Amino acid sequence: MSAILKKAFSMASSFSEDEQEILGNYWIYEMQQSNLIEIIKDEMKWQKSFSESQDILEMLADKALEEYRQGKSKQTGWDEL
Repeated sequence: MSAILKKAFSMASSFSEDEQEILGNYWIYEMQQSNLIEIIKDEMKWQKSFSESQDILEMLADKALEEYRQGKSKQTGWDEL
């Protein structure tokens, strides 16, 4: 369990049983309304995909750096892309 989740549960454990029930219902409601479970699943997929593509990203960064050193790139603003 992550440190932040442990902290949240630790704080909630100091509440009365009724307050914990209210908090639990609130968390469940919010997670359902915001589609939090799907957001977390998507984030986990992104993290996995990102971690598995480090070699490709490193190769692309090396290529970009080499093009910069060769003067093949120019600085532009976001509105010029």
